[in-house]
Amino acid sequence: MTDARFDSLYAERVKVLSDSESKMGLDPRWHVAGHGVVLEHIIGGLAEELAGRSFLPSSRRRAKEISDLMTAVVRLVMVDVEIAVSLRFNALRAAQQRALADQRNHDKADVARVFADVITGLVNRDLTVRAIVEEEGAHRDIAQALNGALDAVQSEFRSIAEKTAAAEASVQTLGDSSKQFAGNASAHAQRLLSSATALADLSESVRRGAAGSRAAEQVAASTRTAAEESGQVVGRAIAAMADIEQSAERIGQIIGAIDEIAFQTNLLALNAGIEAARAGDSGRGFAVVAQEVRALAQRSAEAAREIKTLVSTTKSQVDAGVQMVGRTQDSIGNIVRQVTDINAAIAAVANQAGEHATNLDVLTTDVRDLGVQMTGSAASATQSAERADDLHTVIVELGQTIREFRIARQNAEAARAAPLLSAAHDARRPADVVTEEDEFGFVLPIASVGGRIVY
Repeated sequence: MTDARFDSLYAERVKVLSDSESKMGLDPRWHVAGHGVVLEHIIGGLAEELAGRSFLPSSRRRAKEISDLMTAVVRLVMVDVEIAVSLRFNALRAAQQRALADQRNHDKADVARVFADVITGLVNRDLTVRAIVEEEGAHRDIAQALNGALDAVQSEFRSIAEKTAAAEASVQTLGDSSKQFAGNASAHAQRLLSSATALADLSESVRRGAAGSRAAEQVAASTRTAAEESGQVVGRAIAAMADIEQSAERIGQIIGAIDEIAFQTNLLALNAGIEAARAGDSGRGFAVVAQEVRALAQRSAEAAREIKTLVSTTKSQVDAGVQMVGRTQDSIGNIVRQVTDINAAIAAVANQAGEHATNLDVLTTDVRDLGVQMTGSAASATQSAERADDLHTVIVELGQTIREFRIARQNAEAARAAPLLSAAHDARRPADVVTEEDEFGFVLPIASVGGRIVY
């Protein structure tokens, strides 16, 4: 107002101010009072501007009196307008409240007339009652949707009753089967526990057999060790005989050298005798010495031949002994291999027996656990049978409760339930809020519900 610009911006600001006052719930009289205060300041300012700047006190005082008088007149007029607007607004508000009260009473009467039978029937567990559907009634869509919903509920109750009867028979069969399974599971559990005991005894027997096999394995290992040691002794004997054979060959070589020395000595003695004979009497003593040397050489040659013969005989005997010891070594080797094979076979038997014992232990544990599980399954089956009995009781009670509802009549409007439910959903949406100006230009919020205007 002070800018004197009454353009679109002014209209927008007035609209924002009006919306803010409506949201705050501010009465129109406060709006009028505010404009009165603004108008007082505007008139006072205009009076001062029009009076001019006079240096006379009387002129300034006169201008002040005029300004106060005009301000008082404006205040009086605005107060009168404020009182008139307030009275009119209060009268409109009272009329609106009376109209709303009448509308509520009328709506309550319509609701009671249309839906009373349905509510009473539902209280009495009667699903055959339906709401009154009027051609031009305000609650026509809701009544049709409710009737369609009741038709659907009635159909569902009928289906539930049939399914409850089937479930009752199924639960009864389930309870009987659970009891039979519990009895069979208990018998199987006892047999499994007996089998576990027998397997435990068999496992103990196999374990004792495995222990005996390990003892035999140790004896066979000791025998193999002794045979291997005997083979080593025979090997050392063969080595010693080989050394003897080498020594005999060496002795033969030495005897050959001695025989050669004896032969050369004999020749030397023969030559010495010839030379002594040539020398005559002076060589006679030398001839005697040569004769003795020759005789000594012959005895040495004979002794060497005897030793050679003895060494040859000894060597032949040593060769025969080496062959016998070699065959003995081969026999001992065969014995060692056979003992090794026997030891391996016994070890394999012992290992297999140990594995069998371990497997039997595992099998025994599994069978025992299976027996325990079967016992638990029997207990669970017994509990399931008890729960099936409880469920059977609950289903029977549920069937009795459903049979207490009256569902004998089927309404032909069930086929229209879906579109009517959609219409009811649309009717239950929040009212579309619009605005309307009263005869004084004030904005009043109104709503449209079911074709009726509600303030």
